[in-house]
Amino acid sequence: MEKKTRGGKKHRAPGSAAGKRLCAFLLTAAVMLSPRAAYGAYMPSFQPVSRGVYLENTDTGKIIFEQNADEKMEAGYLAKLMTALMTVEYMEENGLSLDDEKVALKLYIQNLVYGSANLGGILQGEEVSVRGLLYAMLLQSANEAAMMLGDYIGDGSIGHFADLMNRRAAELGCTGTAFADPAGFHDDEPSENNWTTPRDMGIIFRQVMENDTLRQILQSRSYDIGPTNKHGSLNQFNYTNAMMSTGSDYYYEPVDGGFISAVSGQNAGIAVMASTGGYGYLLVLLDTPKGADLAGTRNTLYTEARDLLRWAFESFAVRTVMEKGEIMEEVPVKFSAATDHMPLATAETFMALMPNGLDLTSIQHRYELPEALAAPVQKGLEVGRLHLILADEEIGCVPLMTTDYVEASQPLVWLGWLGAIVHTFWFKFWVLFLITFVLLYSSLLVQVNRRKQRQGRYSRYNAHRGQDRYL
Repeated sequence: MEKKTRGGKKHRAPGSAAGKRLCAFLLTAAVMLSPRAAYGAYMPSFQPVSRGVYLENTDTGKIIFEQNADEKMEAGYLAKLMTALMTVEYMEENGLSLDDEKVALKLYIQNLVYGSANLGGILQGEEVSVRGLLYAMLLQSANEAAMMLGDYIGDGSIGHFADLMNRRAAELGCTGTAFADPAGFHDDEPSENNWTTPRDMGIIFRQVMENDTLRQILQSRSYDIGPTNKHGSLNQFNYTNAMMSTGSDYYYEPVDGGFISAVSGQNAGIAVMASTGGYGYLLVLLDTPKGADLAGTRNTLYTEARDLLRWAFESFAVRTVMEKGEIMEEVPVKFSAATDHMPLATAETFMALMPNGLDLTSIQHRYELPEALAAPVQKGLEVGRLHLILADEEIGCVPLMTTDYVEASQPLVWLGWLGAIVHTFWFKFWVLFLITFVLLYSSLLVQVNRRKQRQGRYSRYNAHRGQDRYL
């Protein structure tokens, strides 16, 4: 979709190009993993109080734990993550500068957000750069900044921007998400059109964190928007992620970035990424129970997020399940006088993210093999696959290769060739045809002989009667 907007600049739906996918497992080039599989049998040592939980290892795409991950829940202020993503995609696709493009706070937007608890201190008519609005929205969850960006990209229409948000969410693969506005700023009651699922929000947040600009903003502690036409300085401070603040009771060093939705009197939500020791995790909590006050709500939200991340880091590690060259199975060999079987070995090392205490002997093997190999057989030839099953779930698949060269015996090859011919349809057809022909021909000869015999007897009888007549 493309149209002309103010000043003749091109306007396209943000993110029309396919989004970048999460990197494959970077810990080792030898790792093979099945995508998006869940460790359904593994539970944290405590029961999360949040109704929706989605915890994913970002190196592998493995879902470590999920709870109601596909149920629709109130998105709240997490809608601003989609607004941020669409903003940077729009600016990049149209070749626009985050610093040069200015947006003014319109009166109708000021009226929409009037009384909101989350504001960035922007005044009516104040012109702020797009970059400044992104910082205000992601550090202070500023509702007016989110609405200003939606108005700017939506060409003056918040409703049009919401349509673009939902279209982009669908492009990313979200199936249970619908946004009503750029901010998700319904403070009084949940919106009927501001929904997402823990899994969908994980998809959106992953895209946000893969963008260098947005990742840098989410990792910032403060930012001065000014000077503007209304302020000499307009400082924005990060209160959307206390887990990155060293002075906070909720500080957790591995956290790389995050964003919360917390409003007094409402259930809360958070999207956060963390990494340490070569491992990374993405966590989304939705519908976290509200506390007696906003401080109590934040305490529940941050504590549960930290506890789940700690559990993941302490409980899982990359483990070697199968070494390259391990002899696993053998298959029969035909047409060789030297051997009648071929040992098969693993062609690759297989490593997977698994619980530290898991007994690897509990992993079941399911083989995919040919009935037999026909000599000559080359060494190192991939001829089968080994499927690794854990808790009724395939966690990986390893190719199996031949371990030696087997020479063919020419007489046995000829015998095999003859045997193969014997079992062909046309051979059987012609054999049956010949048998049928012989039987029919034999039956015909019998009938002809019988006819001749009858004719001979009849002739002798008539001759005998003729002699009796003349006596």
